[in-house]
Amino acid sequence: MIIGVHNSISGGISNALKECIFLNTTATQIFLHSPRMWDFKDITDEAYQFRKEIAQTTIKKVIVHSSYLITPLSKNAETVIRSRELINKELKNADMIYADYYVLHIKGNSEKPMEENIYELSDFFKKVIRTKKTKIIIENSASGIGSDFRNIMKFYNTLKNINVFGGLCLDTAHAFESGYDIRKKSGVIKILDEINDISIIKLIHLNDSKTELSSHTDRHDHIGKGHIGFDGFKNFFSFKDFDNIPLILETPKKDLKDDIKNLFAVKHITDSIKDSLK
Repeated sequence: MIIGVHNSISGGISNALKECIFLNTTATQIFLHSPRMWDFKDITDEAYQFRKEIAQTTIKKVIVHSSYLITPLSKNAETVIRSRELINKELKNADMIYADYYVLHIKGNSEKPMEENIYELSDFFKKVIRTKKTKIIIENSASGIGSDFRNIMKFYNTLKNINVFGGLCLDTAHAFESGYDIRKKSGVIKILDEINDISIIKLIHLNDSKTELSSHTDRHDHIGKGHIGFDGFKNFFSFKDFDNIPLILETPKKDLKDDIKNLFAVKHITDSIKDSLK
């Protein structure tokens, strides 16, 4: 199992690697800068050190999460321009640290027809830089156009032939909050049917939900402590389709002790499934 958490870059991006070593994880997800700021410094020097240090670890996957400000389908033309500038800079820097994936939320314009959103998104990404290694993966959201996997697949099928795109990121809390009841087999089957190709799911954001089914409110909780619960995750992991997909936890934390507890909770769930099959 390839598993990690969203690590802190406080003091520099290499801090994420120190956390991974401490937590004994095999994947890391980071922001390259404050996700609520448009500007950030180039990390060329840090990237060299990061690549040098990661070679001495057991980390198998590096994921960069996009800034929250990036809005390709904004009603504001200036925001679209700034979003393109920022995504280009983030992708360039993600490529420098040899990140496997760059996770992006698609925030649609609900006032426009779906076909117009798709056209504008395609036009936006035709002007985005091409990367050597890093691939963009689209994450489902808790609300809006990006909360429906049928819509996500419309976006993906339009964008998949653009070099920089690589697949999807499935967030369990967002799926649950948008109405997919992954506590039940029927809820997971609905997701798999709508995606219709498990191979394009490249990453799972494993989070419990503080809000109820179909709340359309994005609030993550500790694994097993929210509305999905231990039994819900047992159902989710009973689907072998997910066995080889890397996991990243974005669960709440005051310090690394919370990460330890959540990683242990995942191990407890997966071990209990294995025991039930003996």
